[in-house]
Amino acid sequence: MLVVVIVLAVVAVAAVIVALVTAARLREQRRLVAAGEERAGQQDQELQQAAQQLEQTRQDHAGALEHIVAADQRTSAAEASRDQARSETEAAVVAATASDERAAAAERRADEVAELHRTQSGGGVDAEVLWAMERQRSERVWRLSVATAPDRDPGFGAERPVLDALRVEVDAAREEVGAIVELDAELPDELTAAGSLLTLRAAQELLAGVVRRAEDLTLRVRADGADVVVAVVAAEDDGEPVMREPLSIPLSLDLVATEDGLRVRNAIA
Repeated sequence: MLVVVIVLAVVAVAAVIVALVTAARLREQRRLVAAGEERAGQQDQELQQAAQQLEQTRQDHAGALEHIVAADQRTSAAEASRDQARSETEAAVVAATASDERAAAAERRADEVAELHRTQSGGGVDAEVLWAMERQRSERVWRLSVATAPDRDPGFGAERPVLDALRVEVDAAREEVGAIVELDAELPDELTAAGSLLTLRAAQELLAGVVRRAEDLTLRVRADGADVVVAVVAAEDDGEPVMREPLSIPLSLDLVATEDGLRVRNAIA
Protein backbone atom coordinates (compact mmCIF):
# COMPACT_ATOMS: atom_id res chain seq x y z
CA MET A 1 0.00 0.00 0.00
CA LEU A 2 2.82 2.29 0.87
CA VAL A 3 4.39 1.62 -2.48
CA VAL A 4 1.27 2.61 -4.26
CA VAL A 5 1.07 5.87 -2.37
CA ILE A 6 4.70 6.61 -3.21
CA VAL A 7 4.12 5.87 -6.86
CA LEU A 8 1.06 8.07 -6.97
CA ALA A 9 2.99 10.86 -5.24
CA VAL A 10 5.79 10.56 -7.76
CA VAL A 11 3.28 10.60 -10.60
CA ALA A 12 1.58 13.64 -9.11
CA VAL A 13 4.88 15.46 -8.73
CA ALA A 14 5.82 14.60 -12.31
CA ALA A 15 2.46 15.86 -13.54
CA VAL A 16 2.90 19.11 -11.67
CA ILE A 17 6.38 19.52 -13.10
CA VAL A 18 5.10 18.82 -16.60
CA ALA A 19 2.28 21.29 -16.12
CA LEU A 20 4.62 23.94 -14.86
CA VAL A 21 7.00 23.41 -17.77
CA THR A 22 4.15 23.43 -20.26
CA ALA A 23 2.75 26.66 -18.79
CA ALA A 24 6.17 28.28 -18.98
CA ARG A 25 6.61 27.22 -22.57
CA LEU A 26 3.12 28.48 -23.39
CA ARG A 27 3.87 31.87 -21.87
CA GLU A 28 7.12 32.08 -23.83
CA GLN A 29 5.32 31.12 -27.02
CA ARG A 30 2.70 33.80 -26.41
CA ARG A 31 5.44 36.34 -25.79
CA LEU A 32 7.16 35.41 -29.02
CA VAL A 33 3.87 35.59 -30.95
CA ALA A 34 3.12 39.04 -29.47
CA ALA A 35 6.61 40.25 -30.35
CA GLY A 36 6.18 38.92 -33.92
CA GLU A 37 2.83 40.63 -34.27
CA GLU A 38 4.35 43.89 -32.99
CA ARG A 39 7.21 43.65 -35.50
CA ALA A 40 4.70 42.87 -38.26
CA GLY A 41 2.69 45.94 -37.31
CA GLN A 42 5.79 48.10 -37.38
CA GLN A 43 6.71 46.71 -40.79
CA ASP A 44 3.20 47.48 -42.07
CA GLN A 45 3.54 51.06 -40.85
CA GLU A 46 6.95 51.36 -42.47
CA LEU A 47 5.53 49.97 -45.72
CA GLN A 48 2.64 52.47 -45.61
CA GLN A 49 5.05 55.34 -45.00
CA ALA A 50 7.27 54.18 -47.86
CA ALA A 51 4.22 53.96 -50.15
CA GLN A 52 3.15 57.49 -49.13
CA GLN A 53 6.64 58.82 -49.79
CA LEU A 54 6.71 57.08 -53.18
CA GLU A 55 3.34 58.59 -54.14
CA GLN A 56 4.52 62.04 -53.01
CA THR A 57 7.68 61.60 -55.09
CA ARG A 58 5.59 60.64 -58.12
CA GLN A 59 3.38 63.71 -57.66
CA ASP A 60 6.42 65.97 -57.30
CA HIS A 61 7.92 64.43 -60.46
CA ALA A 62 4.67 64.95 -62.39
CA GLY A 63 4.51 68.59 -61.25
CA ALA A 64 8.11 69.13 -62.29
CA LEU A 65 7.37 67.66 -65.73
CA GLU A 66 4.38 70.00 -66.11
CA HIS A 67 6.57 72.99 -65.25
CA ILE A 68 9.18 71.84 -67.77
CA VAL A 69 6.55 71.41 -70.51
CA ALA A 70 5.03 74.83 -69.73
CA ALA A 71 8.50 76.41 -69.84
CA ASP A 72 9.21 74.75 -73.20
CA GLN A 73 5.90 76.05 -74.56
CA ARG A 74 6.66 79.58 -73.36
CA THR A 75 10.13 79.36 -74.90
CA SER A 76 8.70 78.16 -78.23
CA ALA A 77 6.11 80.94 -78.22
CA ALA A 78 8.79 83.53 -77.47
CA GLU A 79 10.96 82.21 -80.31
CA ALA A 80 8.00 82.27 -82.71
CA SER A 81 7.19 85.85 -81.69
CA ARG A 82 10.82 86.82 -82.17
CA ASP A 83 10.93 85.21 -85.63
CA GLN A 84 7.65 86.90 -86.57
CA ALA A 85 8.94 90.27 -85.40
CA ARG A 86 12.18 89.73 -87.32
CA SER A 87 10.26 88.79 -90.50
CA GLU A 88 8.00 91.83 -90.15
CA THR A 89 11.02 94.06 -89.63
CA GLU A 90 12.78 92.63 -92.69
CA ALA A 91 9.62 93.03 -94.76
CA ALA A 92 9.26 96.63 -93.60
CA VAL A 93 12.88 97.33 -94.52
CA VAL A 94 12.42 95.78 -97.95
CA ALA A 95 9.20 97.73 -98.50
CA ALA A 96 10.84 100.97 -97.39
CA THR A 97 13.81 100.33 -99.67
CA ALA A 98 11.52 99.58 -102.62
CA SER A 99 9.50 102.70 -101.87
CA ASP A 100 12.67 104.81 -101.76
CA GLU A 101 13.84 103.30 -105.04
CA ARG A 102 10.47 104.00 -106.69
CA ALA A 103 10.51 107.56 -105.35
CA ALA A 104 14.05 108.09 -106.64
CA ALA A 105 13.10 106.62 -110.03
CA ALA A 106 10.04 108.89 -110.18
CA GLU A 107 12.20 111.90 -109.38
CA ARG A 108 14.70 110.93 -112.06
CA ARG A 109 11.93 110.48 -114.60
CA ALA A 110 10.38 113.81 -113.63
CA ASP A 111 13.78 115.46 -114.06
CA GLU A 112 14.19 113.81 -117.45
CA VAL A 113 10.74 114.95 -118.61
CA ALA A 114 11.43 118.47 -117.33
CA GLU A 115 14.76 118.44 -119.14
CA LEU A 116 13.05 117.27 -122.30
CA HIS A 117 10.47 120.01 -121.92
CA ARG A 118 13.23 122.59 -121.56
CA THR A 119 14.93 121.14 -124.66
CA GLN A 120 11.77 121.43 -126.70
CA SER A 121 11.33 124.99 -125.44
CA GLY A 122 14.74 126.02 -126.71
CA GLY A 123 16.69 125.51 -123.46
CA GLY A 124 19.77 124.41 -125.44
CA VAL A 125 19.87 120.68 -124.47
CA ASP A 126 20.27 118.34 -127.45
CA ALA A 127 17.58 115.65 -127.79
CA GLU A 128 20.20 113.31 -129.29
CA VAL A 129 22.14 113.48 -126.04
CA LEU A 130 19.06 112.68 -123.95
CA TRP A 131 18.12 109.79 -126.24
CA ALA A 132 21.65 108.36 -126.05
CA MET A 133 21.50 108.52 -122.25
CA GLU A 134 18.11 106.81 -122.26
CA ARG A 135 19.46 103.99 -124.43
CA GLN A 136 22.28 103.49 -121.93
CA ARG A 137 19.73 103.37 -119.12
CA SER A 138 17.76 100.71 -121.03
CA GLU A 139 20.90 98.61 -121.44
CA ARG A 140 21.55 98.93 -117.70
CA VAL A 141 17.98 97.88 -116.87
CA TRP A 142 18.38 94.88 -119.18
CA ARG A 143 21.57 93.77 -117.43
CA LEU A 144 20.17 94.23 -113.92
CA SER A 145 16.56 93.05 -114.34
CA VAL A 146 16.33 90.87 -117.44
CA ALA A 147 19.64 89.26 -118.38
CA THR A 148 20.58 85.90 -116.83
CA ALA A 149 24.19 87.08 -116.69
CA PRO A 150 25.04 90.77 -116.12
CA ASP A 151 28.10 90.62 -118.40
CA ARG A 152 26.16 89.43 -121.45
CA ASP A 153 25.87 91.68 -124.48
CA PRO A 154 22.31 93.05 -124.70
CA GLY A 155 22.50 92.90 -128.47
CA PHE A 156 20.60 96.14 -129.01
CA GLY A 157 20.25 96.96 -132.68
CA ALA A 158 21.38 100.31 -134.00
CA GLU A 159 18.55 100.39 -136.57
CA ARG A 160 15.57 99.81 -134.21
CA PRO A 161 16.71 101.11 -130.81
CA VAL A 162 13.19 102.17 -129.79
CA LEU A 163 11.83 98.64 -130.19
CA ASP A 164 14.78 97.20 -128.27
CA ALA A 165 14.22 99.65 -125.42
CA LEU A 166 10.48 98.91 -125.36
CA ARG A 167 11.20 95.17 -125.13
CA VAL A 168 13.47 95.83 -122.16
CA GLU A 169 10.70 97.72 -120.34
CA VAL A 170 8.20 94.93 -121.00
CA ASP A 171 10.62 92.16 -119.95
CA ALA A 172 11.67 94.07 -116.82
CA ALA A 173 8.02 94.63 -115.82
CA ARG A 174 7.28 90.93 -116.35
CA GLU A 175 10.24 89.89 -114.19
CA GLU A 176 9.40 92.40 -111.46
CA VAL A 177 5.69 91.63 -110.91
CA GLY A 178 5.25 88.15 -112.42
CA ALA A 179 2.26 89.18 -114.54
CA ILE A 180 1.72 88.50 -118.24
CA VAL A 181 3.20 91.51 -120.04
CA GLU A 182 3.41 91.53 -123.84
CA LEU A 183 4.65 94.01 -126.45
CA ASP A 184 2.67 94.72 -129.62
CA ALA A 185 4.68 97.33 -131.52
CA GLU A 186 4.91 98.35 -135.18
CA LEU A 187 7.13 101.35 -135.83
CA PRO A 188 9.00 102.70 -138.83
CA ASP A 189 12.73 103.31 -138.74
CA GLU A 190 12.53 107.06 -139.17
CA LEU A 191 11.81 108.20 -135.61
CA THR A 192 13.47 111.37 -134.45
CA ALA A 193 15.61 111.43 -131.31
CA ALA A 194 13.00 113.48 -129.44
CA GLY A 195 10.21 111.23 -130.76
CA SER A 196 12.09 108.09 -129.71
CA LEU A 197 12.71 109.47 -126.24
CA LEU A 198 9.09 110.58 -125.74
CA THR A 199 7.77 107.25 -127.05
CA LEU A 200 9.88 105.27 -124.58
CA ARG A 201 9.07 107.57 -121.67
CA ALA A 202 5.34 107.43 -122.49
CA ALA A 203 5.51 103.62 -122.44
CA GLN A 204 7.32 103.64 -119.09
CA GLU A 205 4.75 105.88 -117.46
CA LEU A 206 1.77 103.96 -118.83
CA LEU A 207 3.20 100.62 -117.72
CA ALA A 208 4.03 101.95 -114.25
CA GLY A 209 0.40 103.03 -113.77
CA VAL A 210 -1.15 99.57 -114.19
CA VAL A 211 1.52 96.85 -114.06
CA ARG A 212 1.05 96.13 -110.33
CA ARG A 213 -2.75 96.03 -110.56
CA ALA A 214 -3.20 93.77 -113.60
CA GLU A 215 -2.57 90.11 -114.37
CA ASP A 216 -2.53 90.41 -118.17
CA LEU A 217 -1.51 93.52 -120.06
CA THR A 218 -0.22 94.49 -123.49
CA LEU A 219 1.82 97.54 -124.43
CA ARG A 220 0.63 98.61 -127.89
CA VAL A 221 2.69 101.09 -129.95
CA ARG A 222 1.57 102.18 -133.41
CA ALA A 223 2.48 104.83 -135.96
CA ASP A 224 -0.34 107.16 -136.97
CA GLY A 225 0.83 109.45 -139.74
CA ALA A 226 3.69 111.48 -138.31
CA ASP A 227 2.66 110.59 -134.75
CA VAL A 228 3.24 107.57 -132.50
CA VAL A 229 0.34 106.35 -130.34
CA VAL A 230 1.25 104.47 -127.13
CA ALA A 231 -1.44 102.59 -125.18
CA VAL A 232 -1.69 99.89 -122.51
CA VAL A 233 -4.49 97.32 -122.48
CA ALA A 234 -4.72 95.70 -119.01
CA ALA A 235 -7.09 93.16 -117.44
CA GLU A 236 -7.52 91.29 -114.19
CA ASP A 237 -7.76 87.49 -113.72
CA ASP A 238 -11.48 87.49 -114.51
CA GLY A 239 -10.98 89.56 -117.65
CA GLU A 240 -12.26 92.81 -116.16
CA PRO A 241 -10.33 95.78 -117.57
CA VAL A 242 -7.98 97.70 -115.31
CA MET A 243 -8.30 101.46 -115.57
CA ARG A 244 -4.99 103.31 -115.63
CA GLU A 245 -4.26 106.03 -113.13
CA PRO A 246 -4.23 109.66 -114.26
CA LEU A 247 -0.78 110.70 -115.44
CA SER A 248 1.00 113.30 -113.36
CA ILE A 249 3.57 114.21 -116.01
CA PRO A 250 3.47 117.60 -117.72
CA LEU A 251 2.00 117.43 -121.24
CA SER A 252 2.98 119.70 -124.14
CA LEU A 253 2.28 120.28 -127.79
CA ASP A 254 4.44 117.21 -128.56
CA LEU A 255 2.84 114.88 -125.97
CA VAL A 256 -0.95 114.74 -125.62
CA ALA A 257 -3.27 112.36 -123.79
CA THR A 258 -5.60 109.96 -125.61
CA GLU A 259 -8.48 107.84 -124.33
CA ASP A 260 -6.24 104.89 -123.41
CA GLY A 261 -2.72 106.27 -123.60
CA LEU A 262 -0.50 109.01 -125.03
CA ARG A 263 0.18 110.42 -128.46
CA VAL A 264 3.67 111.60 -129.39
CA ARG A 265 3.29 114.34 -131.98
CA ASN A 266 5.67 114.61 -134.96
CA ALA A 267 7.76 111.66 -133.76
CA ILE A 268 8.36 110.31 -137.28
CA ALA A 269 10.71 112.29 -139.51
